[in-house]
Amino acid sequence: PATHPPKSEQHPARMSIPGRPPHSPASSSGDDAASMSLTVENLPALVNGVVSADRPLRFGLIGTGCIGREHLANMLLHPLATVVAIADTNADSLAMAEAMLRGAGAEAAARCESYDRDEDLLAREDLDVIIIATPNHTHFDVLEQAIPTGKHILCEKPLCTTVADCLRVAELHEAQPEGRRGLLWVGMEYRFMKPLERVAKELRAGSAGTLRMLTLREHRFPFLTKVNDWNRFNANTGGTLVEKACHFFDLMCYVNNLQTAPGSPRVLPVAVYATGGQAVNHLDESYSLPGRPGPARPDVIDHAYVLVDFDSGARACLEICMFAEASANQFEVSIVGDGGKLEAFMPSHGDKAVDPTEVNVRVATRADDLRSRAWRSARPPPVEYTKGRVRTFAEHPDPRLVAAGDHHGSTFVELHRIISAAGRGAAAPEVSIADSILAVACGVAAHESIDSGRRVLMRDVVDLDRLRGLFAAHDARVALEAERSA
Repeated sequence: PATHPPKSEQHPARMSIPGRPPHSPASSSGDDAASMSLTVENLPALVNGVVSADRPLRFGLIGTGCIGREHLANMLLHPLATVVAIADTNADSLAMAEAMLRGAGAEAAARCESYDRDEDLLAREDLDVIIIATPNHTHFDVLEQAIPTGKHILCEKPLCTTVADCLRVAELHEAQPEGRRGLLWVGMEYRFMKPLERVAKELRAGSAGTLRMLTLREHRFPFLTKVNDWNRFNANTGGTLVEKACHFFDLMCYVNNLQTAPGSPRVLPVAVYATGGQAVNHLDESYSLPGRPGPARPDVIDHAYVLVDFDSGARACLEICMFAEASANQFEVSIVGDGGKLEAFMPSHGDKAVDPTEVNVRVATRADDLRSRAWRSARPPPVEYTKGRVRTFAEHPDPRLVAAGDHHGSTFVELHRIISAAGRGAAAPEVSIADSILAVACGVAAHESIDSGRRVLMRDVVDLDRLRGLFAAHDARVALEAERSA
């Protein structure tokens, strides 16, 4: 079995949930579990969808570090998830997860077995879904064991740290017999943040016209402390633009395809230019690593600009800074089309306060005479053509979902969609292997661009024809399922 430390970390600025001591795990007491309990009847209002599972699904969790425990907290909250097995090679992380189970009640603790080896959990026949939340560089080894079980899998991002390993995962998954091929879903939960869901809906509805420019900005805190400091080195993470920014490259590709007609080829990125480096964080740190003489210094970058050209002619930009935690918003998105502009704003991951009246989405539609270029003037347009065209919205998740993790309720929505997909026997996941390969490839291309100082063509990083084939197969399965259910 793969030997790995957990994805474990202490958040330096985690805000307390009322009634809970700082830094205690979510769902750590029976009172908390009771106050946060949900019913099947609650679910449609919380996730904007219907419940498609007729019974609770049995989950096994591999990796009980920070993100693993966030998944655990959300499974304990979801009435259609039953946690029956957890595994980790790190005793401390496993103990924290066991404490969460005890805090959720005697029944939750009694029905879940703990393992210190992945293979013992994977040998269980009673699992419906396996969640893999181990460090990035262990994903391939764990997936190599998990995929042949035929269980549905949620693998945390990135799928793997290299494009080659991602493609090997795709081949392994495709090689499974049809009846033994579970869904393989990769954790890109940013798609399911409420403000982003709203701007996606507005873009589909034509509120901004045809997409031309997309800007993503994350200003956040430095990488957190993790077990054995595995996240300080590119060899383990894939590099910051794979480890962290795969979320953003996934969003770029997802948003650029929101207006793609069913049955049409996917819009794909064709070139990447990036500049960035390690300016502030981890410069005074050094570590002793197995097999390496002398102290090893962290090599993960802490800031970058990344420009991405798409074959549709649209362009996207990522600005990431990991020493800018003193910001009103951690994450901001701007979508500009020929007919308008959409904006979404997300607070710091550590911010658990929810003000349901706070505006976090702006939708601006251009006036017809400006859009048609009929307007002419020697002066700037008046206010009725500028801020007078802006509508604002407050899109916030239920506070119980926010309290269960560090991703503003999106981890719960992702979990619910996986349960619904598995429960109805979906033909394909919403976040596919191809999506995940593309996100990793963009990150790899960005790092190559920083290292070389040149624009990098995506065809030199990943076989785009192979990706087109994977997307076409995925989309065909989705279309067939939709046709059968119509």
